[in-house]
Amino acid sequence: MHREMTKRRRLAVLVNIISPYRLPIFRALAENFDALVLHGGEEPNRSWQVDIPTTLKTRSVWTIQIPMRKKTGVAGVSDTSYVHINLGLIGWLIRFRPEIVLSNEMGLRTVFAVIYGKVFSAKVWVWWGGTVHSERNITKARAYLRKTLTRHIKHWISYGATSTEYLESLGVRRERILQIQNCVLHETFLVEPAHPADWFRHDPKPVILSVGQLIERKGIGKLIEACGRLAARGIDFTLVVVGQGPERERLVGMAEQAGIKHFCILGNQSQEVLNEIYRAADVLVFPTMEDIWGLVVNEAMWAGTPVLCSQYAGCAKELLPEGNIFDPLSAESFDAALAKVIDRSVCPPDQSRLKSWQEVSEMICRSLLSDSTR
Repeated sequence: MHREMTKRRRLAVLVNIISPYRLPIFRALAENFDALVLHGGEEPNRSWQVDIPTTLKTRSVWTIQIPMRKKTGVAGVSDTSYVHINLGLIGWLIRFRPEIVLSNEMGLRTVFAVIYGKVFSAKVWVWWGGTVHSERNITKARAYLRKTLTRHIKHWISYGATSTEYLESLGVRRERILQIQNCVLHETFLVEPAHPADWFRHDPKPVILSVGQLIERKGIGKLIEACGRLAARGIDFTLVVVGQGPERERLVGMAEQAGIKHFCILGNQSQEVLNEIYRAADVLVFPTMEDIWGLVVNEAMWAGTPVLCSQYAGCAKELLPEGNIFDPLSAESFDAALAKVIDRSVCPPDQSRLKSWQEVSEMICRSLLSDSTR
């Protein structure tokens, strides 16, 4: 969708960091608006390679990043996150004078957006991703802030059904929510590699794959425990993990103690290489204990790889049949899921459940343009 206008409306997009998977949507916004992405720079716990196109205007605003331990939806499990105090946003908003502001999540950045919108009569949209599960242990202060913000925000974009469910729990009316779907640059995962069989050629089958940061919240430890129970039964298989993070050494030690003979951790890989790995694996297992979505599930499905997914991933019920969803905190549930890998009864991916980045971009641009003309 490209809107030819003699004067395009100014749109400011406010985010913590620029994520690679958001770039296609940002490019689409830049084609339809005079768009400026305002962000807080890079975070130490991210190793993304972001190639920002020349057609996309971005500015890193003066930001104070405060590291903190964020509670997850699972008691006793926390995660490192960074609170961004984007004080530089104020000056840039006044300087750019956007007619529409699209703010990510509900923090100080969105407070600034709401204040700006009221002072300068701008439309304010909030792009939200949290779920009832991921947000159930937030502080009372944060819960109060969100309740307050919802009374001043008319327009919302949610990652998917589970994010919509959370917004509705705050009292946001469904007709005010544009429900999209978190998406990836899917074309990469539709390419048939020249030699996908070169991966794991000499390793025992099935090849069980997991992709994600090596942190406790991602549940890789739970996967290793479950695979250890398979190994104890004399079942042969290969377990491959792609990712990096502070848990690497501990996970290697766990695999050794669990008696998993064929185990390896590969570092972060390019999207093209990931496509090859997905296609060479027999199944992707996403054992997260909390994720507001889970984009690796999208990637594997586009590549045609069957997926077993934790019920605590925001994408689970939207993208997968019930039989492919399990509880990583329950040994019985996890073992039943892996049993399907061994007997090859995991349901294949249903790509009709996926939305392309083009579809998502079209939904967002059309809604923003429609609202801006009212």
